[in-house]
Amino acid sequence: MAENIGKQLQEARRCKEISLQKVSEETRISKEYLEALEKEEYDLFPAKVYVVSFIRSYARYLGLDAEALVHVYRREHSGLKDKMDLNPEFPIVVSQGAEEKATSTGGIASFRFTRKGLVPFILAIAVIVGAGLLAIYWLRSAFRQLSPQVKAGTSVSTDIAQEISMVAETKDKTWLRVIGDDVVSFEGILVPGENRSWVAKNGMNVRIGNVAGVRLYVNGKEVDIISGNSGLVNELVFTRLKGTDSIKMEQRESLPGESKPKKEENK
Repeated sequence: MAENIGKQLQEARRCKEISLQKVSEETRISKEYLEALEKEEYDLFPAKVYVVSFIRSYARYLGLDAEALVHVYRREHSGLKDKMDLNPEFPIVVSQGAEEKATSTGGIASFRFTRKGLVPFILAIAVIVGAGLLAIYWLRSAFRQLSPQVKAGTSVSTDIAQEISMVAETKDKTWLRVIGDDVVSFEGILVPGENRSWVAKNGMNVRIGNVAGVRLYVNGKEVDIISGNSGLVNELVFTRLKGTDSIKMEQRESLPGESKPKKEENK
């Protein structure tokens, strides 16, 4: 039998008229490593264990005597030291069952992490995830600080004097009632992540059952809905000031026995 491992692999593949791309897809071995095996450029592999595993998987896929080729490689490279030692704290080894599975799955080599190496891997993932969450929290906090907030009793300047536009962004389960121009536009519970918007020409009244669970934006500007609230409840009235481009926001106390506004009719 010829001693040239790469030549045997290449000739067997060409006889079967199989491309390197197809071999790579079916064995899960990268095309670059397959080419390195055929050219016997073993220095491209990080360690001998990879060379042995890939030779065995590739040979079995092509129907060659895999153990004979592995024996030839080990005999020719028995005196050579790996150019890159595997990290003993985080080793990657070929599982014992992977070689047997390779025969029935078309030469797919599988790997596993040792229990000792799994701990630093999990810690590294936790650090990355934690850093990502911290960055998201910081960006959201910075955005909220930059957002203009308006307290009750002041006016909201707007470039759209013809109407009042309000958007509710829900962070927690919140009951909400919105009255636009003396007509109930909405009354119900919003769930986290749900966004709603309403438009009125002259005035809008909004009663909030959980001020910590929602953000309100009037004509594009966030308003302060927490100041002056009674517990978790607050009721605010937005009125368009005639002849100006401003909207006035006032806090309203609910009066006992007040009549309910009429429901919006379906059109």
